[in-house]
Amino acid sequence: MPIPAPNSAWLPAPWDTAYKAFAENDAWYTGDVDALQKLYQRTATVRPTHVRNGQQMQGGLVGTASRFFWGRPVPSNENRARLHVPAPADLATLASDLVFAEPPEVRLAAPGEQTLRRDGKAQARLDLIANGDEAHATFNMMGELKSALGAVALVVRWDDQVADHAWLEPSAADVIIPTFRSGRMIECTLWSEYVKGSVHYRHLEHHAVGYIEHALFEGKGDNLGRRVPLDAIPETAMYAGLVNSASIIPTGIDRLTAVYNPNIPTAAWRKKGVLAHTGRSDFAQLHSLFDFLDETFSSWMRDLRLGAGKILVPEAALDYGMVGQGGSFDTGREIFAGLNVPGEPGKVAFDKVQFDIRVEEHEKTAFGIYREILRKAGFSQSAWGDYNTSSQMTAKEVSDREKASERTRDKKILQERVAISRAASVALEIDGAVFRGKGGGRFEQPTVVFPDVSQEDPEKLARTLTLLDTASAISLEQKVRRANPDWEDEQIGREVEAIRAERPAVLDPATFDGDDPDEADTED
Repeated sequence: MPIPAPNSAWLPAPWDTAYKAFAENDAWYTGDVDALQKLYQRTATVRPTHVRNGQQMQGGLVGTASRFFWGRPVPSNENRARLHVPAPADLATLASDLVFAEPPEVRLAAPGEQTLRRDGKAQARLDLIANGDEAHATFNMMGELKSALGAVALVVRWDDQVADHAWLEPSAADVIIPTFRSGRMIECTLWSEYVKGSVHYRHLEHHAVGYIEHALFEGKGDNLGRRVPLDAIPETAMYAGLVNSASIIPTGIDRLTAVYNPNIPTAAWRKKGVLAHTGRSDFAQLHSLFDFLDETFSSWMRDLRLGAGKILVPEAALDYGMVGQGGSFDTGREIFAGLNVPGEPGKVAFDKVQFDIRVEEHEKTAFGIYREILRKAGFSQSAWGDYNTSSQMTAKEVSDREKASERTRDKKILQERVAISRAASVALEIDGAVFRGKGGGRFEQPTVVFPDVSQEDPEKLARTLTLLDTASAISLEQKVRRANPDWEDEQIGREVEAIRAERPAVLDPATFDGDDPDEADTED
């Protein structure tokens, strides 16, 4: 979508529909309970038709939302505790950790080479862009945003006043308005909003092939308003000195400086035109389970509060002060007079109230919901801890429980590999154009290599290597490589030689003729 005309509706169709789903996912991801209440809660003062004869409506969107825990009204005379459990945020973190806990390696490969090139100026610049700690932190952030919102745009940034190389930055789906053609993003508009009183300033950054256009609008909540100079507010004043007279920054390359990176193919919007290419959040079809989990823990905390012991005392046990001060009870007092129950002289009129705290029931319910969340999201049941009631499990059962997460990781990596490779290639070309002579430029598409597993258990790896060695199905070099996946070829070679030097010479039974070679050398 190019820069819209002044006074256009904001958000533009059909993205106004998509952004409602983005807002719901963002509320669960950030744990914003106020936003959750606004999304799901209906009140009798705002929409009185939602209650009939004191009962909630059962049909329609409003009736469905009101059945959510966060959509139920709280009577004004009650103080109900509502607890949010950060399971959605944990799920997004889990998805990111599964893919990026062990960072990928982005390398240039010359035509015909079987191994990745690890030297040269171009590779050194690519290391700064995509292989450093900053890039790995960016990828982790990208993984979380993708999981929660369904997609990100991996944007190439550069500023010689900030860094001496280009870098990559993720922008979540709820700040992107992409334009698709044949399923590929051919341009996009990123936007930021600055609210100053009743005025909404929106900074639009339009990425197209060959240029980036910046525009600032002054409007209202649902209207873009009029276009104003970039230096109208401090937040966008820096762009005024970077753009030309047409408010454009030429990139000097024939490629887009933003790469769309969807999470997994969407299911709900597959028939809704361009929205079919937006990607699906890992929260899809899980909102009700998130809501039930919050209700379960809130009920648990309610039991905890009500389970605190309370003492009922007769009025005669109260101490009264001056008029209007009411009565008080001294819990440290040892002697009380006049507290016998009339007709029962031997019975003292003290009583207690102690409700049960249903720990086991709430815990089992919560763990059951946890398991369903993980199952639907495609992760192993043990990803958040072992909730299995069985204490004895074989190694094969443990391995089977972990396969779901690895399958999901393999599917996610397919999209990550393509997006990172394209974005790194564009960043390297931009780097060569902006920071001339340092090694950047246009090269063959980089290769992105992910580790075999996210984080392999050392004990499990040792057993695997032992079995392969016993079956004579693995070489010493491959064993060292599997045990140290982040080592370079030179390090692996040195380790192999060190291991061989420490091991005693082993005679091959097939070629041994009975003579000791050491004795033969002595006789000679």
